[in-house]
Amino acid sequence: MPFDLVIVEIEHALGPGVDFVAEPGMGLVGRRARSGGAWLGFDRGALGDSDDGLGRRVAVIVALPASTFAGARLEAELVGGWTTGDATVLVATLPGGPRPAPDLARVAAGLDGEATWIDREAAAHEARRARQRFRERASHARITGGRAWHPSGALPPDVARFATPHSTAEYSLARLPGRFLRGLEGLLDDDERVLYWVERPILTDVGLVERLRSRIDRRAALLLLTDRQLLWIVDHAQPDRFLSDWGVDMELLPIERVTATQCVEGPGIIELAVAVGRAARRYALPVELRDEVRVMADLIERFTPDAAGARPRRCYEVKPVDFDWETGARYGQEAEARSLLDVARDDGELLAFLFSPRRPGLRSATALVLRPTVVEVLTAGRRSTVPLDDVTATQLTLSPLVGRIAFGRPIALAYPAPLAAHGAALVRLARKVMANRS
Repeated sequence: MPFDLVIVEIEHALGPGVDFVAEPGMGLVGRRARSGGAWLGFDRGALGDSDDGLGRRVAVIVALPASTFAGARLEAELVGGWTTGDATVLVATLPGGPRPAPDLARVAAGLDGEATWIDREAAAHEARRARQRFRERASHARITGGRAWHPSGALPPDVARFATPHSTAEYSLARLPGRFLRGLEGLLDDDERVLYWVERPILTDVGLVERLRSRIDRRAALLLLTDRQLLWIVDHAQPDRFLSDWGVDMELLPIERVTATQCVEGPGIIELAVAVGRAARRYALPVELRDEVRVMADLIERFTPDAAGARPRRCYEVKPVDFDWETGARYGQEAEARSLLDVARDDGELLAFLFSPRRPGLRSATALVLRPTVVEVLTAGRRSTVPLDDVTATQLTLSPLVGRIAFGRPIALAYPAPLAAHGAALVRLARKVMANRS
């Protein structure tokens, strides 16, 4: 793009015209007509990816043959600008269009008091400086404390997005139910980033026959992509009139293990099929969300080996999780926990150990053991083992009723809900180990 061509996003359409709104699956839809008095032939906008030195985008007045609409993005040619010393408003026109009168541009920009006209070269120089400031601010806006994926502060998203380094998906997390956010807090690393998510709302308009036959899953669900994993979060129980928050069931795939994606549309639903080696996981969402699901599929494809090519692969630091003896002492079974832990340590390198105490319905204490290459379930005199390379996905239940972890059918452990944080820590570490082995 030549130095004097820029991308401008219209913020205020000043003349008569039609206002458009983006609708899922329909594109831009005209919603209302604007009427107005005298129009000077300009719309107000802002220079894309720019910083005026105060965290704001640089203002641009664009000369047009007809007024556009808020949100329109235009390729425009800089012709000059007005500067007041404290602020600069650039003036542009469509490529090849007539040069607008500077005095009319000043009136359309709403500038009062002293102002100085700058020529095209000076305007282009100011645009380059503004883009450079934006890139510098973005490069330094690293979050070094707390949860990088969780926006905090009092600024509304439409203002904060110009001053903080969070994605649109991260700013939108506040709209999610609290039970989903609690699940994310357990499974996301502090420096992990949320890239995109699609929510399936609770289905309430279901006939009596379908309810009795349980043919339709009415539970709310969330499909969420980070820079490290794909998460599928579903309500633990069907919604009822007594308690809507029974916790959530979660499934996670390390993004490094995904090899391909495919969208499959059926009656009333669209499924996202995610291939992990020779196996695949499928996630069903309402067909009305087909556009969002396809965006999700495109984003996941960028992490596949074919798209990544020969780029260096990220390797995670794997630190063993120390066993908390309080988990056994809380249930008066510290000796049993110590016995199982000694057996696990004698059999090789140990990364994580989750103790599930003996209780009604479970005659013997059990433990889930994570090693560098396998995951095991230990009980007195019995062991079940599965290689991590054979695990397609990890399931985790975070509910006030029960906690549960599963690495495929033979490796599953139920444990009391108060030990949920210990279970989530093991699953987080297992994801890193599985990713490093991909």
